[in-house]
Amino acid sequence: MINQHVPHRWLAWAEVPRALLAMANLPYHWTELSSAPQGDQRPVFVIPGIGMTDRSTLILRRYLGFLGYKVHAWELGRNLGAKTIGLRNERLIERVKSVHNAAQRPVTLIGWSMGGIMARMVARRHPKLISQVISLGSPFAGDPFASSAFEVYERLSGHSLKAPIAQIQIAESKLPLPVPAVSFYSKSDGIVSWQACLEPETPSARNIPVRCAHCGFGFSAEVLRAIADRLAITSSNLVPMLSTTEPKETYACA
Repeated sequence: MINQHVPHRWLAWAEVPRALLAMANLPYHWTELSSAPQGDQRPVFVIPGIGMTDRSTLILRRYLGFLGYKVHAWELGRNLGAKTIGLRNERLIERVKSVHNAAQRPVTLIGWSMGGIMARMVARRHPKLISQVISLGSPFAGDPFASSAFEVYERLSGHSLKAPIAQIQIAESKLPLPVPAVSFYSKSDGIVSWQACLEPETPSARNIPVRCAHCGFGFSAEVLRAIADRLAITSSNLVPMLSTTEPKETYACA
């Protein structure tokens, strides 16, 4: 079992102010953001967190589109978990398949929080459709009952995490993916345990620490630039070894 710790209460209280501050600071970092490596027109599919819509990922999608990626919103409305994507993720899988078929190239999935967990489930079922999974503050590796976040999920989705199919998916989520994977995690996350966001140690996985609010992953200049850098590395077919100690890259954000 992952040794995870519930975030301090003050971090949860500071979530919204920190996210708003990160958003307000974006214009001051535009010179750095605009100098990121250019994209290679690959399809990128972005999945919002639980309770969120495509509006929450607009800044991230616009930025990656500016760099030269073919970015797609998920277009499934508000993310209400199984109520939105189906018990077996069938609606999300069909949406990803449509992007893959249109591009005739494997798709990069980027998922924020619960969106990252969903991205992993799709990649596990259909690895040939996916080139890479990037998760942002996604607690896929821990005990979902170790925080109050599971109550929010169950209330919004109407789906119990104690149901047999949910238990199977939870167990699978802790296993290494069959595609390259990158997990961004923050030790100052006020919503989920950062220990629960760590990829299993494999040659094709990487954990990258950042300092930002859980609600700020999609608005932080440092995280946006870090995502752009990782996409550029994978476009060169370089898959770095995972490191959870003494990482070479440490990004900081508001």
